Order: sequence, then structure tokens, then C-alpha cells
Amino acid sequence: MTAYPFTPSDAKSLAEQRENPIQFDVIKDFADGFATENLPTMAIDYLINKQDFPEDETYNPKEDPQLANYTDFYDLFMFSKSAAESTAIIDKITKQAEHNYASPWYHLGRITGAFLDPSTALLFTKAGQSAKIFGTAFTAEEIAKQQLQPTRPDSYVPFVAAGGYGLPFILNKMAKGSVPANVQQNVISADKSLNVPPKQITQQIYEDGKFIDPNKRPTVSSAGAAANEDVTKLKLTPKDEFEGERFVKSNLGKFGEDGPWTNIFRTTKANSKTARTMIADILDTPLLKLKNTKKYGFQSTDASIETQLRMREVGNIEAMKGIKEQYLLYVNRVQGKTLKTELGINLHNLSGDFMSLAEFSREVTKTRLNKMQHDVPEVAAAARISDEKVYKPIGKEMIEYGIRKLPIERELNFWKSTLEVMIKKGEKTKSFKSKVDGSTSSYSITEIRNKIAKLEERLKYSDRLVEDYINIIYNKSNIDKNKGLFKDIIREDLIKQKKYINEKKLNVLVDDLASHFPFQRFEKTKYTDNIDDLLYERYAFNRPRYARATRARELNLLPETQIKLLDNDFIVGDIFSLMKTYYRQITPDILFTKKYGDPNALGYKYIDEAESMTFPGLYQVAQEYNIKAFKASTKQQKAKIIAERNRVLEDLEAAVELVRGTYGLPADPHAWTSRAMRTFKHYNALTMLTGFFAATADVARVVMTSGIQRGFKTQFEMWADMIANKKVGIFKAGKKEAQSFAEAVDMVTGQRAMLFSDIGDMFGMTSKIEGMMGKAANFNFMYVNLMSRWTEFMKSAASVTIGSRILEDSVKWGKGTLSDKNKTKLAASGIDEQMAKKIAKQAEEHGTKLQFNFMANSAEWTDDAAKQAFGAALNKDINLTIVTPGKGDTPLFMNYELASTIVQFKKFAMASTQRMLLRGMQERDMDFLFGSILLMGAGMLVDGVYSEFRFNKDYSKISLTEKLLNAFDRSGLGGIYVDVNRAIEALTDNRIGIRPLLGEGRPYGSSMKSKVGLLGPSASQIYNIFDIMYDVGGNKYNHYTARNVRRLIPFQNVWYLDWLFDDIEKGLR
Repeated sequence: MTAYPFTPSDAKSLAEQRENPIQFDVIKDFADGFATENLPTMAIDYLINKQDFPEDETYNPKEDPQLANYTDFYDLFMFSKSAAESTAIIDKITKQAEHNYASPWYHLGRITGAFLDPSTALLFTKAGQSAKIFGTAFTAEEIAKQQLQPTRPDSYVPFVAAGGYGLPFILNKMAKGSVPANVQQNVISADKSLNVPPKQITQQIYEDGKFIDPNKRPTVSSAGAAANEDVTKLKLTPKDEFEGERFVKSNLGKFGEDGPWTNIFRTTKANSKTARTMIADILDTPLLKLKNTKKYGFQSTDASIETQLRMREVGNIEAMKGIKEQYLLYVNRVQGKTLKTELGINLHNLSGDFMSLAEFSREVTKTRLNKMQHDVPEVAAAARISDEKVYKPIGKEMIEYGIRKLPIERELNFWKSTLEVMIKKGEKTKSFKSKVDGSTSSYSITEIRNKIAKLEERLKYSDRLVEDYINIIYNKSNIDKNKGLFKDIIREDLIKQKKYINEKKLNVLVDDLASHFPFQRFEKTKYTDNIDDLLYERYAFNRPRYARATRARELNLLPETQIKLLDNDFIVGDIFSLMKTYYRQITPDILFTKKYGDPNALGYKYIDEAESMTFPGLYQVAQEYNIKAFKASTKQQKAKIIAERNRVLEDLEAAVELVRGTYGLPADPHAWTSRAMRTFKHYNALTMLTGFFAATADVARVVMTSGIQRGFKTQFEMWADMIANKKVGIFKAGKKEAQSFAEAVDMVTGQRAMLFSDIGDMFGMTSKIEGMMGKAANFNFMYVNLMSRWTEFMKSAASVTIGSRILEDSVKWGKGTLSDKNKTKLAASGIDEQMAKKIAKQAEEHGTKLQFNFMANSAEWTDDAAKQAFGAALNKDINLTIVTPGKGDTPLFMNYELASTIVQFKKFAMASTQRMLLRGMQERDMDFLFGSILLMGAGMLVDGVYSEFRFNKDYSKISLTEKLLNAFDRSGLGGIYVDVNRAIEALTDNRIGIRPLLGEGRPYGSSMKSKVGLLGPSASQIYNIFDIMYDVGGNKYNHYTARNVRRLIPFQNVWYLDWLFDDIEKGLR
């Protein structure tokens, strides 16, 4: 295998890439999507490119060798009259496969193309209001598209027909009465026709370095039999295991799990078992997989790295709590005050007579740099807590898995082997051609020996645990204000360490440190046919993607220098921010190294299942596709395989970066545009969010996910304990259990509220204004709109029911009395039959059985594997129940800075689509139906309260259809499709959409502000400001202007503060 060093030309190319954010090909992607969906465009393309193929009477598609790898598309070749015609069809399939399905512009093109279809014009006529006419036109149009584009999936026809005929009819019936029996029977028939078994796999499956027969049943060992009796009885074939990674059908087709919306959805359909397994091992998914069902032996979906990452945060959370407890002891000792609330801690000592919490935090950081010594005993104790809970455990794992040593060893081995070859051949210089830009760089023997010496020096210290270590985050804004002083401090440090550099290099070093960012930005890999390029270029030399805190840097500042920098605010001193950043930097590296053998999930240490302690990674996925491409018999087949390989690897790499939190990071986080967008997002959260009352539907989710009887019984017992007996024992036990696995901790982390608002942590890239806005937003979530407090309460309550369900079902599975439905639920949460028995044993030995609840007391469990499996299931199901967006719930483009600003507040809708709608449509049971009714009721409650008390409308005068639609919107059941419908209604002046389709209200013109608002809340706020300026400048100030001014005031949209801001608005008039 050949490797190439990271050359100066590589660095130049990398710098150019960082200055230019990753862009999609807007015109091409939009055009591809438009041509795929627009009927007139398809017709023109058909007429222009129509080809007549002479009939070959001897031609038989089944005997055509070029179709050997297209058995899944055989129906497209059934009427082919010649080999030439079949080649043309293959070209169409290949061209379609090359579309950039990950691009938002492609899907925007499809939507635009569909919107500009001829049938759309019917919606603007009276005839178009008829479901019969509209449905006939829609269906006829789709049939025409099927004829013009043979590669178009046949499954589109029933969905279009259902949408054209069924949707308006069913929704109208909701307001008038029950669904007729014949309609119910039709729905059942449609369900059976849509849930057809997957197509037979005829191609071989690649596994552990060889292709195997997909239909051959493997021999099951005694160990495997003990693990899961259901799997042993079935004796699954590789084909079964391959298909088992797919999702259970929700019947939503391309609008659901079969669509290309997320990298999870796309990779789960990949022609690589390793890729399918890998995406599930990295990212959390709330959906049921086929392997979780009875047909596949109730195999469990293992806890993802994303779930493990959430659970591991418990150490950081305990450290934060412990430091605050030490601060309380300090206040009590010095001032004789007892602070009982979080609000009291944050507002304490505004006069500055004694240390505030922020000052206490800075002193803790200094204490770490001063060998844990401090005059204030509470500060010293807090520093030791940070060490015991965060820095020392993480540091030990870094050394255990060789995370510091790994990149140094790989580079060192390369240069040593290069030097050895040069000496044998008598070469004085060695040239390497860069895979990045094709440039060539040369290295002399002396230069290579210097590199080796430096690497060996770094290697000596790579496996040592640095005592009293503290990670450094540079404050660029403060450095820029006084760069001279900063440079003097760095120069002084280098002189003390006898490291002498000239002024030019010192200036470069200072600029580099000032622009330093704690997280490495993700750069797309340029894949080639040579798999070694992925291993060496991507890992060792070109843009290494492992945490910067793990790198053995040549610049190691002295502790006294770091204290001096801290005193001058050149580096961050807040211990809470430092601990959280360190955890976020290092923990993903540890988890990926444990799983795949290296921090980048390459899996280069993997040999095969029998010999390896790690799992196959990106390297093995690329190998699978490269071997398939090598075996391809035509150029078209090879091009198709390579195109899929690149898409799959990009999606898997994106999954790795999503876990790291680095996907979509801006090229320059310090640029004014980035700062402006981050500031606006915080400002939007302050001015637009209504608070916890909008999340009332969370209450219904407990019943929806855990069952009607169990949900009501467990919650009733918990509330009876709280109210009737004036105790909170059950609730506290549930909260403690959840918090032991890093859930129900929102008053510490504020995580769910930040995810809803799409506000991330900004350590190391904040100005004073950003810092103030971030603190104000956090204060808002905790103490004003109460979203964080509500979330912590609801997750604690949900933990009681979910924990009881997991324990009770585990006991029943062990006894053989558990229903298949509940076995599937446990398997989806990571618990198979063997693990259920282990959990049942621990629960019966250490748990507490009440009348309806079963408290785990997992802190007393002696089986660590059972404890971790129970904790992972509890963590995952809490986030499923109290909808919390996961890293893989949203399209990748929503993680980019500009896109996230435009679609701010939409992550909850995307998460609801999967966690409520798709998961419910997969299960299709009474729990989902009854839970949906409760959600609608909660949505109607919120809508009624808002109408009566916020908008001063008589709720009784609103039509039943409008009430149901509003309730559905507020329930979260419709997910992102509710927002899509609202956008369509706004753009078409209420002429197209669900409401006009149901005849609810006459068409009316939407304001320009509502249309601009489709570009995101920030665009809406900017338009609002210009609207006010226009009114004031043109002497048109009126009550509308006063309302616009009010909308710019923080907290104005919090529902219980309406009376206050109503008075302020009246004063502004």
C-alpha cells in the first residue's frame, strides 16, 4: 500500500476549500428534479430523444448477459425488442442513479415541477373542487408519466390516486361522521397490496472478504442458540439478515422511510450489508426494523454510538452539579446564605462583594493549572470534582485505546519505511504526487529524518496521562483587540521553554492560535478507485478528523502562561464550558475507536469477524463496492456501482461527523456572517417561542408509546403518590433513574430547548454580544418560557412508565408470556431475549414492585451489561416519547449554517415526522389510534386557550373542520407535512392546500410578510424591522406598527405574559 504526505500544495488546496463552503450544484440539481416530475418537460424530452429500435425476433431479455446485474429491474426490460433497446434502458437507469438525491435543490425542483403540471390549474377552477374530477386528472397525469418514463416506480400510481380521490373524501367525512364499512375494507386491501414482501435477492452478498450465497442457511453455534432462541429456530440466511436491516413499512412510501430525505433512509437501502449495519450503529433511529419482528427472530437493534454518547454525558452533568454544590457551600460559609434554586445561584451577588458563580468557575480553572491548590477550600474541591468526573476518566480511556498514539504511529511508520527505501536505492530526495491537486513535492533525507525525530519525541508523551490538564479555547475577539500583548505572552513562554523562532514564524503562530477553533470542520472526501487513498490520504495526511485536544501538539504552554492568558481573557476560563467542550471533543473519538479501531470509523484494523475485536468500517464498505465494480461486466454497471459507493460513503462519513457535531460547521466561524446568523437565531428564540404550553401534547405521548392501560395505570399511581399522599417518591425514583442515564437533565443542559430552536453550543467562537444572547436564551428556556423545566418534568414522568414497561416486558419474555408486539418494541430498543432474561433477573433481585409500577433501582444492579442495556433502552425510549430531535432525523442540508437559519424551529417537525407519524404508522395498533385521539385533544385544548385568551376569538364560532385542522397542526402528528401545507397555502394565497381543498374559508391574499417568512424566522424579523422603518419614515405609524414593534421585544410571545405585553403595545400606539 502506498501513502503520500501532506504537502504544502495540499495545505494551499485545503485553505481554498475552507474559504468556500460546501455547495450543491443548484442549477443542475434543480433541473434534474424538475425534469423528473414535470409532465410537459417529460413529454418534450420523450419527443426529442425518442429512439426507434428495430425488432430482433431472436432477442430474449432473460438471456441477455448485460442484464445479469439488473434482475431487480427486470420488469423494465420485459417488452424490450432488442439488445440495443435494453442498453438504452440501462443508460436511463444509470442517469437516474446519478441524480443528487441529497441536494435540497433537487427536491425543490421536483416540487416545482409537480406544481407546474397541467392538473394544478384545475385547483383554481370550480371543477377542481370536486374530488372525482381532481382525482381523475391527477391519476391520468401520473399514468402518462409512467408511459413517458419507464424507470418511474409503479408505486407512485396508488399514492397519487389515493391523494387525488381519497384524501379530500376522508377528511370531509371526519367532520360529518364515521368512515363507511366499504371504505374501511378498501383501506385494508390497500394495506395488503402495499406491504408486499421485498424482492428476491439474486446477487451475491459480500461478507468478511468474500461473496457468499444469499440463500444458504449458516450453521448456528451453541453460543448463538443460547443468545436468542427465536433466531436459532429460524436459521436466518444472509439474505434474511441483509433485508432485516430495512425498515418496517409505514405505507407512506416516498413520503416516509422509502424516501431519500435523510442519510439513514438512503443508506438503509444500500446494496451493502456493512453499510446498512454501520449507519444503524452510528446514528439513532426511532423506527422499527424488519429484524425486530417475529419473522426475523426479534433481533435487537444495538445501542447506537449516538445513544452511548448521550449516556456518557452523565459524568459531565454530575461534575457540573458537584461544582455548583461546592459554590453553595462557599456562599453559605462566607455569607451565611442558603441558596435553594438555580435562579438564586445565577442571580446571586450581583453587587460583586463576593465571588459570583462565573468568578468561582474561573477560579476552578486556575486551580487545575495550579496543581489543584487554592486558598478557598470549596474551589479546590470543585477542581478535584472536575478531575474525577471528567478529565481523568476521559484521559485514561484516551490512553487505553491509543487515541493520541494512533495518528503519530501511522505517520511515523510511513516516513520510516520511506527513508529505508531511499537509503537502499541511494536516493537523496523523494517526490510525492498529491491526490488533492496533483502537485508534486520533494523531501530530502535530512528533512525526513527531522520529521521522524519530531514524531518520535511526540510519541514518547502520547501514552502519558497529563496531570491537571485543561483544554484551551482561545477567545479571538479579545486577542484581536490586544494582539501585541498576546504575542508578548506567547514569546515569553517560548523563551522559557528554550524554543526559539523568528518574528515571522511567531506572527504566523499567533494568527493561527487566534483563529483556532476547538472542532475540526468536515470536508468531503474525494474518492478514487484505489481504496488505499481512503485510508492514507484521508486519515494520516489529508485533513485528519480526530479531536484537536487529542493531538500531541508541539506547542505546550506552561501553566503560568495559561493563567496569564486567562487573566487577560485571551482564553476561556469558564470550567463548565471547558468540560462540556472536552467531553464533546474526545468522547466521540473514544466510542468510534472502541467500535471501529480508529477515531474516523475507517475500520482499518478489521480482518474478519473471528479474528477482530473491532467492527468493519468505511474501509470495508469501500472494499465491497470496489470488488463489485471490478466484477462488473459493463462500463454502465461499474459507473452505477461507483456512484452508489460514493453516495453511501458520503452518507456514512456524514453520520460520523453528525455524532461529532462538526457536520455543517462554517468555513470561518469567526466571520461576521456566521456571527450574525448565530445571533439572529438566539434573538428569534427570545422573541418568537411561546413556551411549554405549546408542548402540552407531550402528556399524551406516554400513553401512545407504552400502551393505554399501562400508561394510565402507572401515571395514575405516580400522581396519586404526589397528590393524595403528598409524596413524590415514585416521581423522584423515576427522575433519578432517568438522570443516571443522562436524561431529564434539561435544567442543567437545556438540550431539548436548544434542539427545538436549532441553537448549538458556541464555545470558542462567541463575541460579547453572542455570549449575552446565548445566556439570555438559556435564561428564557429555564425561567421565562419554562421549556427546559417542562421537559425535565415530562421526561421524569415518562421514565416511570417506560422503565416499568421495560422491566415488566423483560420478565414476561423470560417466562414466555410476552406478546409479539411488545417483543418487537423491546428489540427496537436494543433488548433481545437473552438480554431480557438478564434484565428480568436484576429487576427481580434489586427492583421494587408496586401496584402498577416497577422501579428498577439500577444503581444496585450487579450485571453491568444488563444495566447498560436497560439504560440505553430507557434513554432511547424517553427521547422517542418526549419527542427530542436526533442527529439523523433531519436532512443533511439542514445542518449547514445558512439552511439551518432558514429552517430554524423545523427540527421538531422533522423529528415528529419520524417519532410520531412514521413509527405510529409502522405499529398501526390501538395504542397509536388512542394516542392520536389524545394528541388531537391536547392540540384542541391549546388552540382553544390561545383563541380565547391570546387572540380574543370566540372559539365556539370556529367550524368543526377548522377546529380539527388546528388541533391536528398543534398535535405534532403531521410532522413536517403540516409546515409544507402551510407554506403552500401562503404561497398560493390560500387557493391550494388542505384548508381550501376542504372548502374551509374563501381564498384570500397572503401578506408579503407571511411569504417572506417562508425564508425563515430571521427573514421575517428583518422584514419586520424594515416595515417599522417604512411606517415611521413615511408618517404611517399606526396600531399595526405598534404590533410589529412588540414582536421585536424579547419574551413577548410567552403566553402567560400576554397581558403585560398587551399593555406595552397599547402604550406604543
